[in-house]
Amino acid sequence: MEHREQVSYAWREAITDAEVSSLHAAAFDHADEVEPWTERLERHSLGWVTARRGDALIGFCNVVTDGGRHAFLIDTSVHPDRQGTGIGRELVTPAIEACRAAPVEWLHVDFEEDLGPFYMTEGLFRRTTAGILRV
Repeated sequence: MEHREQVSYAWREAITDAEVSSLHAAAFDHADEVEPWTERLERHSLGWVTARRGDALIGFCNVVTDGGRHAFLIDTSVHPDRQGTGIGRELVTPAIEACRAAPVEWLHVDFEEDLGPFYMTEGLFRRTTAGILRV
């Protein structure tokens, strides 16, 4: 029988720039260059959720805030080897709960069309009209 290691989730857990950069690169299929994640998170985030299997970071999502009633769910990432296993929903759910415990009234998310079924599942988000501009 195969031993399956548990996935652990945490709110505002310490992370390293290298591990989040590597996960983000794998999840979004771009070059693996170390970015200043810890600085960004401390400056702009209400918080973030991590998913780990052992010591390995396999999932991450970030909640940035305007300092008032609006927050934005961004950078939801699950390692490609673990996508489709429910980790994404397990990341988003505590992020929503943390917003409910904060002075946040609205949690926004945008996504590519193919991710609509994930974000629009019952209990998560509802569709709105929005705009975006690549600058």
